[in-house]
Amino acid sequence: MRLFIGIRIPDEIKKEIEKSVISDLRKKIKEARIVPSENLHLTLKFIGETSENNIPAIEKVLTSSIENFLPVKTTVRGAGIFPDEKNVRVFWIGMDSQGTLKKLNNIIETKLEKAGISSKEGRFKEHITIARFKSTPAVSYLREILERYKDGVFGVMDITEIELIKSELKSSGPVYTTLFKSQIKKGPS
Repeated sequence: MRLFIGIRIPDEIKKEIEKSVISDLRKKIKEARIVPSENLHLTLKFIGETSENNIPAIEKVLTSSIENFLPVKTTVRGAGIFPDEKNVRVFWIGMDSQGTLKKLNNIIETKLEKAGISSKEGRFKEHITIARFKSTPAVSYLREILERYKDGVFGVMDITEIELIKSELKSSGPVYTTLFKSQIKKGPS
């Protein structure tokens, strides 16, 4: 099964992104394949194809990884693209947790690697993918939208749980199913 560790985005932030950036992308860039609202998330760690037998070990990694974290306050702001204008594949909205999510990603990657489940990538960037591209859109429209939202703030969220999510690829797009949730409860003792 294809798995990732993610953080779901609150509905009020999704609505803010939809009425602004997604609306502009739909109007101006026909090449944009918009991520459905229910699928908007931050990927904390992509695991990929793994055996169902690994799920208990992954759940243990999630629970132990967040035991010393307080709920994480993050601002959803800014916009960007991966990898660059000449070969744009992803349009994203940024998240700013002051480095806390990067630390959490590093802990999870290290523990998953020690458990023999997934290798460490070390290239985590706090973002929410909102559109993908199979072909490069008109750079002028892309720049216009990026300029409009580069400093935009879409909301503030408290991250209180992380999820182990199964991703099933279908012709209509991926279907995400939460297999396990780990609550951020107490913080350091």
